[in-house]
Amino acid sequence: MPSLEFRCSLDAPIAKVWEFHDSIETLFLLTPPNTTATLDGSPEPMREGVIYKLKLKRWGILPLPTWHAKIVVYCPPTRFEDEQIPGKGPFKAWHHTHRFEAIDATHTLLIDEVTYTPPFGILGEIADALLIRRDIEKMFAYRHEVTKRELAKK
Repeated sequence: MPSLEFRCSLDAPIAKVWEFHDSIETLFLLTPPNTTATLDGSPEPMREGVIYKLKLKRWGILPLPTWHAKIVVYCPPTRFEDEQIPGKGPFKAWHHTHRFEAIDATHTLLIDEVTYTPPFGILGEIADALLIRRDIEKMFAYRHEVTKRELAKK
């Protein structure tokens, strides 16, 4: 099961960073332009046990399986974790830990930790080596860039 970690230092206090991330709506803002994401159902406040059903398309035309993401840990303002419900999304398994650490009163370290298993067995492992891992790395680079930009506006 591949494991990746992405870190980003933010010029914002932890409360502001948490507030920004504490909504499913932020996910749509952080979704790269080559992917569209829509919520199936009405947005519920984030809390442990909530399941978000996300309809995804790549490049505007390629539909991906609806992603059922469950909030499995919710610890304001330092951490929340989501995971794909088995068999309900584009991966065989996906677990994402979002951590927020106060550096000082006005700066926060954002840490994204992802473990995942690509679909399709050995073919998925090959696709991971050629494409999937790089795509995830680009996605988190984009997310962190947008997070910095949006927090600078507030």
